[in-house]
Amino acid sequence: MNFFKNFKGWRMFHPACCLRRTGPGDRQMERTNQDLQVFISFRGEDVRGTILSLLKNKLKDEGVNVMTDEDMDRGKKIDENLLKLIRDSKVAVVIFSENYSQSHWCLDELVEIEKQMELKNLDPLPIFFEVKASHVALERHNPFKDILLRLEDDERETARTVGRKALKDADKRFVRWRRALKSITGISGLKYIKDSNEALLVKDIVKTVKKMLGEVVSTDDVHDPIRAQPIVPQQKVFISFGGHDDDTRPGFISYLQAGLERSGINFYINIENMTKGYDIEELITNVRESRIALVIFTESYLSSAWCLEELVEINKCMMTGLTVIPIFYKVEPEYVLNGELGEIYKQLVSNWELRTLGSTDGIMLLSQLEKDRIMLLSQLERG
Repeated sequence: MNFFKNFKGWRMFHPACCLRRTGPGDRQMERTNQDLQVFISFRGEDVRGTILSLLKNKLKDEGVNVMTDEDMDRGKKIDENLLKLIRDSKVAVVIFSENYSQSHWCLDELVEIEKQMELKNLDPLPIFFEVKASHVALERHNPFKDILLRLEDDERETARTVGRKALKDADKRFVRWRRALKSITGISGLKYIKDSNEALLVKDIVKTVKKMLGEVVSTDDVHDPIRAQPIVPQQKVFISFGGHDDDTRPGFISYLQAGLERSGINFYINIENMTKGYDIEELITNVRESRIALVIFTESYLSSAWCLEELVEINKCMMTGLTVIPIFYKVEPEYVLNGELGEIYKQLVSNWELRTLGSTDGIMLLSQLEKDRIMLLSQLERG
């Protein structure tokens, strides 16, 4: 049976239908989300244009109340507002980056985060973004420590112009900075290596934060049917692609992930497990929980047994309402069935349900990479 002859065209499907609708129950949930507040401490020049926006949007999509120092009421005393944001939070995500120790603002935030942690009011989650944990912990001489030393020298010079008490207070402040750096880095966190996939890091952070929020919900919430509701995930898009394809990873796939993130669409993609082995039960669960499957056919797609496993499950789920969008990346649709790909398909296994997908109209991506990215993302958002 050709499923897609009954499918009126992928352009009828708009990403907005993946977004959670707002109703009375959602408005009640929004009020209680004040109890699910997360504070993010970061050095703006390092992460504002990269991971920060993705992380904030993803957490908000999951119903988490996200706060940063950018959300302060500038009409009041800054220090007072900043401390209140941290004290009202259940989790603090601390994004350590190369220039984090250049900002006394960041370091003062960290001191308050450590204080609230010791009072058991808050749980920190350190993220080591292109910086080593040992460097943040000030072990030996390293660039992170050198930046801190320069900041301390500048602050000390300023204090000297004020007086002896100011200089003494500055030294006490430096001790608190260093203690907080060593204390927070001693907590299990996540790391990001340069040129890695930021979308995967964001996914891991969100997953960890949601778990942490679940563990700090007060016992009173258990008896409140509204406050005890779990954070409701959005409808999911499952992305099937050959993880080892040089043409699609990291360029095309990273752009696709970023586009879905900006549109507020919750998605699942198996990149890391391609090299570590894949739990078939996890595969089946993620396909079945999805409303849409993007199948990205490339020249080497069928050389992956995991991709074929995904196709089998995707084909089964089509019969129960899964919407499938095949994407032919630099290959003709006929090539999937009749050319070299078809031969690989026949050699590997006889029962893969590929013909149903390959025999339908889909999105063809055959031109240069930049045009590919623009075309796909604009079509997904246009509907």
